[in-house]
Amino acid sequence: MPLLQQNVTVAVGQLVGSDSVEQNLSRIDEMAGNAARAHAKVIVFPEAVMYDFKVSAEQLSSVAEAWSDRFDEEVSRIASRHNLAIVAGSYSPAAQNKTKNCLVAFGPDGALLARYEKLHLYNAFSFRESDKHDETPLQPDASELKIIDVAGFRFGLINCYDLRFPEMSRLLIDRGADFLLVASGWVAGPLKDRQWEILLKARAIENTCYVIASCQPAPLSVGLSMVVDPMGTTIAGIAENEGVAVAELSLERQRQVREILPCLSQRRYFFAPSA
Repeated sequence: MPLLQQNVTVAVGQLVGSDSVEQNLSRIDEMAGNAARAHAKVIVFPEAVMYDFKVSAEQLSSVAEAWSDRFDEEVSRIASRHNLAIVAGSYSPAAQNKTKNCLVAFGPDGALLARYEKLHLYNAFSFRESDKHDETPLQPDASELKIIDVAGFRFGLINCYDLRFPEMSRLLIDRGADFLLVASGWVAGPLKDRQWEILLKARAIENTCYVIASCQPAPLSVGLSMVVDPMGTTIAGIAENEGVAVAELSLERQRQVREILPCLSQRRYFFAPSA
């Protein structure tokens, strides 16, 4: 009987979503190629990497109508060309000049693995994401949550503001995710960089799992894309500029952490999703 794969190499791409979809696709292609040459099996790009999230709801809706399908097709081709899975932030059209804030995930063969529609819209810090995007309804079976399978490992998808809601990360782990993938355009502001890093490490520590997180770079967002290990240590990352960081994840390391820190098995409270 063949041994199960114990290690996987992952990458985070730190990239701004500019007002040129073609330029953004070109940079995704370049960074995916760099990740593939470093033997990564999956790369995660930021939320909203398809197009500048600062524009008006009307403009964003127009861009989604014109580009959503083509963006997906191109990301699919890029994934297939470089033989690695890609997760990237996109938009899809919705009613009344709004859009859906999505993460799309394509496998190394170019097949669609998942389309995750953001659950928690960023209506905080004087920002109102719900003015531009439709809220995603909850389903009785929590099927709105998405987990993708890549190279024998399972990655739970999280989009930016979702990170502040620990029950979502825990439910993804409970449903079989090995690791958590976070795509973000974490808007800069007082202490926001500190909160981003603390929350990523909290999700890693409380779930004793690796967290692979990509963010748009400074100055509009905080940057600080990183890979965090199950004990909360950053093992790879990028500061404020664009770029790619690569790390190897060890399932054995994660198992060892869960042996010495068995908080998942020691829980006394559990919850079930409800609509």
